[in-house]
Amino acid sequence: MRNRFANASPQRYPGAMDPDFLDHAGVRLAYRYRPGAGAAVVFLPGYMSDMTGSKAAALAEWAEATGRAMLRLDYSGCGASGGDFLDGSIGRWVGDARAVIDHVAPAGRVLLVGSSMGGWVALRLGLALGDRLAGLVGIAAAPDFTDWGLDVTPGDRAELAGRGWFTRTSDYDPAGYRYSRALIEEAPAQRLLGGAIAITAPVRLLHGQRDDAVPWALSLDIAGRLRSADVQVTLVKDGDHRLSRPQDIALLLRLVADLAEGTP
Repeated sequence: MRNRFANASPQRYPGAMDPDFLDHAGVRLAYRYRPGAGAAVVFLPGYMSDMTGSKAAALAEWAEATGRAMLRLDYSGCGASGGDFLDGSIGRWVGDARAVIDHVAPAGRVLLVGSSMGGWVALRLGLALGDRLAGLVGIAAAPDFTDWGLDVTPGDRAELAGRGWFTRTSDYDPAGYRYSRALIEEAPAQRLLGGAIAITAPVRLLHGQRDDAVPWALSLDIAGRLRSADVQVTLVKDGDHRLSRPQDIALLLRLVADLAEGTP
């Protein structure tokens, strides 16, 4: 089965500023932070993706134009960050994001924007942030994808026990995408879909109905589990998993801007 939880191949933007770095848990984490007004908007990429993709770049341009605080980052083992990707897991990447947030905006409020697997990271991070969470936007959010999306076979488990990873074919990499023992073994501790999700901040969930990677009904499931009374699901009938067309990105920016307006 092809990889289904990454963003589209990142589009590189000439002239983007070089990242800063934070040493955390033995790894140099790359990030780009622009101080500004209001709760800091934090973009959390998908599986094996980084902070240079089209949605992250568009949010950064919007934040600069509107004077909002904005943080982009690469998880350990991804993009410009150090570390081995095969050492990564949902819990570790949540910890990476929390460390960078606490570094650039200690005690400040944040508005999380998570794409695909980044939506799982965002929900977990939102729970950890508590009252510091000003709001959350999920783009085809994929919590618990290791349960419902990978269909790990006995052969896969044998490879995990032996070399420590197995491969799925990918639309974005001819060599395929690797899924590690660290990710698979740690994932059960990060599950969210077995009960209520105790986030009370406003949440917006955006999903394309032609998404062949993450079922759009999952966003409805997440909405029903959230404790927040301020939850809206936006479905794009002709939208795919990437939601990277100009009209998709414009819709994302409107959702983030509307949420940011209510989060001083």
